[in-house]
Amino acid sequence: MLTEIIDKSYGLFAKYNPKKPLDICTDCCMKPEDEAKLASLPVRQIPKDLLADYNDGAKPNKTTIEEVKHFLPRYLDLIAQFQFPTHSAELSFSRLIPFDKTEWTKQELDLLNQFTIDYFKHCLSIYPLPSFNDRIDTILIMLWKAGFNVGNLLTIWESEKTKESALHFRDLHFHGFDQYNKTKLCSTFGDKELADILRTWLDTEKVKQNFADTIELLIIEASNLADTDINELNLLHDIIRTKKNCH
Repeated sequence: MLTEIIDKSYGLFAKYNPKKPLDICTDCCMKPEDEAKLASLPVRQIPKDLLADYNDGAKPNKTTIEEVKHFLPRYLDLIAQFQFPTHSAELSFSRLIPFDKTEWTKQELDLLNQFTIDYFKHCLSIYPLPSFNDRIDTILIMLWKAGFNVGNLLTIWESEKTKESALHFRDLHFHGFDQYNKTKLCSTFGDKELADILRTWLDTEKVKQNFADTIELLIIEASNLADTDINELNLLHDIIRTKKNCH
């Protein structure tokens, strides 16, 4: 369960304490008194806005690993609640970049991996996402930029044959890519490598067939769906079926 993973993270990373001053610009990005408050507060009690100022402020190319691990549980906690500590959800894990696996224990890496899986499953079970204006492509970009394995998450998505999962699939297909260039993600934070991975996945026969079946059932039942959803699902079903018949 996601809540269990977050609770475990608070215990696992409790031994890490950041050195002062923190890796944050206190000339213009964060007031010295806010830096002191951030460093002294119990991690569970750090307000989202204070962590966002820290996350989005000027920082070195690489934050010291003890500092990253000290604050990480609060990041996981807030992200799980869709309270992203940043001005753009895609940048929520920017303090993890660059991610060096050699600086993490197996237990820590296993926890991060499990969080990613549980969180993505949680996202797929909810439609729309609770955060303002964010779609499933936002979540994928956020996790990709942090160095997590998006391929594993897409494999998980294939087996989630629910209405919510299908609607997220519809969103990625119709709204995740630039309308004039279907090889480019809409988000300015999405790079070409991730776009290629997602485009290839969307065009895989097994994936199309899995979602075609789910979408067909949704269209037949048409329960609790807006007309715009039904229209787009009908169109997507036709597109998938046409592409399949062309092979």
